[in-house]
Order: sequence, then C-alpha cells, then structure tokens
Amino acid sequence: MRARILLLAGMLLTTVPAAPSRAQAPALTGADAWTAVVGNTIVGETPAGEALVGYFAPARVAKTRIDDKSGEGEWSLRGAKICTDYSDDDDDEEDDDAADEDSGGEEESNCYDLFVRGDALTLTDDGGAARLFRILPGNAEKL
Repeated sequence: MRARILLLAGMLLTTVPAAPSRAQAPALTGADAWTAVVGNTIVGETPAGEALVGYFAPARVAKTRIDDKSGEGEWSLRGAKICTDYSDDDDDEEDDDAADEDSGGEEESNCYDLFVRGDALTLTDDGGAARLFRILPGNAEKL
C-alpha cells in the first residue's frame, strides 16, 4: 500500500507544472528605461576597460568617475535616446574659433539607446556598440 501511495504521489508531482520562483522583470526601453536610471548610479567599464561610475540626478546633471578622474555635465532625453554632454570634454579640444563656434551643439553629445531589465542597463551607441552596466540605488558612490 505504501508503495502505491508513493508511486501515485510521484506521478502527481511530475504532471503538475512548477511555478516560477520569481517573475522576470519586464524589459524597459527609451523614456521608460531612463526613469529606472534617473536618481541612481550605474557602474561598469569604458570601452578601454577603465572602471566607470555614473550618477544621473533628476535635475539633468550627470556626474562620472572614470578610474580616479571625475567629470560633470548634463543629460537630456531626445526621443527614445539618452544623450550626455560633459563640460570636461571641451578641455581637450584646441582653443580656436572653429571649436568655439561649435561648442554646445548636439554633435558634441553622446547619445545611446537604452534597455533596462531589473538592475541591468544596456547602452547602445549609434554605431551599434553596446555596453552593459549595473544600476545601484541612489547616489551609491557619492558623486
């Protein structure tokens, strides 16, 4: 009798589908993805492999630290893309009239498509190169 009960219990267990332990976080893109980033910190690497930390304040202020060098600029949402413009990028340019005429233009901004799932952020540039970051709550690195 005991063997029959165990056999019946085993059959029931194999026919009942297992419930997922956790629902997978929905994927977010564009402005919806950006709402998951604003007010939070991202951590990852530059294309050259340097440690990168970024904080995006709600007041359109963007702060970064690449290895030990800090920078500050601004972010803007343009359609479904996030664009950043860091003032310290201008420090490396030649100080001539042509550079001064172009400063502040959209072509100086770096723009990315966004994809967020859970705490993972993927930024993809216009050339199709994607970079993966982790989202930490708040200004986790005190930038």
